[in-house]
Amino acid sequence: MNDKNFILQNFDSQIFGYPVYTYQPNSVLDIENVDAKIPKDAVLVSMRTPKSWTHLMPKTEFREIECLVIMERPPEKSTSNELPANVRICSKADAPACKLIAADCFQHDRYHKDPMIDDQIAAAGKAQWAFNNVSGRCDASFVIEIDNEILGFNSCLKNKNTVTIDLIGVSPSHQGRGLGRRLVEAALIHYTNKVQLVKVGTQRDNHASISIYKSLGFEEIEEYVTYHWTPNQNEKR
Repeated sequence: MNDKNFILQNFDSQIFGYPVYTYQPNSVLDIENVDAKIPKDAVLVSMRTPKSWTHLMPKTEFREIECLVIMERPPEKSTSNELPANVRICSKADAPACKLIAADCFQHDRYHKDPMIDDQIAAAGKAQWAFNNVSGRCDASFVIEIDNEILGFNSCLKNKNTVTIDLIGVSPSHQGRGLGRRLVEAALIHYTNKVQLVKVGTQRDNHASISIYKSLGFEEIEEYVTYHWTPNQNEKR
């Protein structure tokens, strides 16, 4: 029987075509002998730990992939619910357009950063993730549309008094024009009087995103490191 801290990821497993697990340690003690506990059918295992645990990881076969920064701020206090220019709440009909953007706009996420994972598979995962979010998985999603073309999206998950920016992306050919900022602003406005906190996670080396969030009043509250394990560490799949 597998260790209960290993959780099979059905979505990722379907995208990758083989069993993908996450390992969720409850304490530093769970890191001991973690390699021996890996499910026999696992082809990819991810683990995310507080940055303060990094000294433990060289004792394992897990490879460091990314440093994730968690940021948060309250929503806007304005009484107006008018969204930024060209931004609207999207419908399920926007899912295919968001899927196309997601397939092409990400490069800092953990799957693209792992040299053992094919970039096309990483892109397919992001694309389907965006499609599912807009199709109903998320509490609310926003798109920015200019001249009848959708150029970016922002999907948010709500849990009690907190909403999390789950996935946000802008078409590569239109990045650097402030569209991502407007999509974040849309979430801050939409959730006025609906939640107490807006949270987001982004990679430490994604300087453009961090700059946007900080300029909008987000503050760093936590930092985690993501690790991957594959059975053949030197063989790209």
